[in-house]
Amino acid sequence: MNSPLQSFITPWTYKAQVQLYLKREDFLHPEYGGNKIRKLKYIVEEALSQNKKGLLTCGGAYSNHIRATAVYSAERGLKSLALIRGEEVDNETLQVAQHHHMQLVFVPRDAYRALRENPSLAFELSGVDESEWYYIPEGGHHPLAVKGVAELVSEIDIPYHYLATACGTGTTFAGLMVGVQHYSHAAQLMGFPVLNKGEFLLEDIQSLLGETFTKDRIHYFSSEFALGGYAKTHTEYLTFLRDVEKETGVLFDPIYNGKMIWGLKALMERGFFPKGSTIVALHTGGQQGWAGK
Repeated sequence: MNSPLQSFITPWTYKAQVQLYLKREDFLHPEYGGNKIRKLKYIVEEALSQNKKGLLTCGGAYSNHIRATAVYSAERGLKSLALIRGEEVDNETLQVAQHHHMQLVFVPRDAYRALRENPSLAFELSGVDESEWYYIPEGGHHPLAVKGVAELVSEIDIPYHYLATACGTGTTFAGLMVGVQHYSHAAQLMGFPVLNKGEFLLEDIQSLLGETFTKDRIHYFSSEFALGGYAKTHTEYLTFLRDVEKETGVLFDPIYNGKMIWGLKALMERGFFPKGSTIVALHTGGQQGWAGK
């Protein structure tokens, strides 16, 4: 598991006199490439060691985590079931999950919110036996996921100043925080929450990491580029992403990574980065998020 590092040059990176590289996590696997496979790596090993027969998880209808869990479970000989937030919908993400034999249970939003405080409710809502299924919180928010994500930092073999990622649950950011402490002592972290007022994720990250959490490694963490909330977009933003694809050949999904690259461009135009800075940004996949856009 070693994703390539790609130089990413545009007029706005050139004008800002910075170097931007993409860590192409989306190349890790044709169906679930991205940070999700790193999160699942040690979780699945733990489930298998406990002789569980399946993985139980939860997420939104466009969740990359849901898709990855379905595919990876099937590859490792495990069943999978997901609690999906909100009303029943049909989209490419869920179609892929079902193709890989994941069972879907749509859960009212109020009941779904209760999962955050009471994870054991997942077994009640799904109707499966806790002794036979391993539960993974939304987005893979789990200490073993942090361990898997942290490993990617060791693969970055160039000097760099900033390491950036989009944030859904904050688990990837937590993994990067652990990773830079072990492998990149000078790098600063940049987080782009895709949720409205997503700064609250720092509390979740701190809770997940405990004593290994350190604010002095965080250079930027703001939801100012979330465009009002999860999966929310507008015409100018979508046009920008399509123009970037035409210009560079790189397609960013509109739900997660697109908001990060939109934010990085805006920060460069503000003069946020000192000239000569090198930035590494994670491209975690999710291009299926374009379906219906």
